[in-house]
Amino acid sequence: MQEGGYDEEFEEYVGQYISKKAELELKRKRRVVGSCSQDTAPREHAVAIAQLSAETVNWETFLRAHLDIMNDRFDRASDGSYAWAGRKTYIRELEVLDINVPDLLIGISLRLENSGENHYYGNIGRLGRALSESQHATTIESQLLTMIKDKQLDDYNRILLYYLFLNYNHHLADKNHKRTNVKRLNEAVQHLPTHLAARALVKE
Repeated sequence: MQEGGYDEEFEEYVGQYISKKAELELKRKRRVVGSCSQDTAPREHAVAIAQLSAETVNWETFLRAHLDIMNDRFDRASDGSYAWAGRKTYIRELEVLDINVPDLLIGISLRLENSGENHYYGNIGRLGRALSESQHATTIESQLLTMIKDKQLDDYNRILLYYLFLNYNHHLADKNHKRTNVKRLNEAVQHLPTHLAARALVKE
């Protein structure tokens, strides 16, 4: 199902006979809603926007479309959890660009009191999975644990990062490394306020 704008065929004609920039503008005005868990149309639409944004050197739109794909930020009439695993994050495609991916993804995990109107907030579950596929995983682990310990960061965001680390660790393939990370996380949560630390301990 789609709302607003024109259909894909018309947009392609505009790109062919007028300009790719005009095609991009039409695509951005069209909202695609998935009919069910298996409907890939919303993600395909976002991929097309990302590709056109790169072709027209519109990096802000490219990044937002890519983050929507990574965070699986699409409307669907229904969405069963059985379909979630098959939706890739495409973090490696971001990492080949000149972008500080760890800081970007950790940054959109944090919640701000006075954020800008268009500030992008990520999905903790999806971001955890994306980070587990990153080539910077070791650096990310240390950064998250350091931030969880940081008493200058507010408690709410420290807990969000705790859940981000849990989701990250869940998606790792190496069981020994996962067990080691649980010990490191349990050590880090000891720096949280007492009432939070006791409830945040993870069973090894």
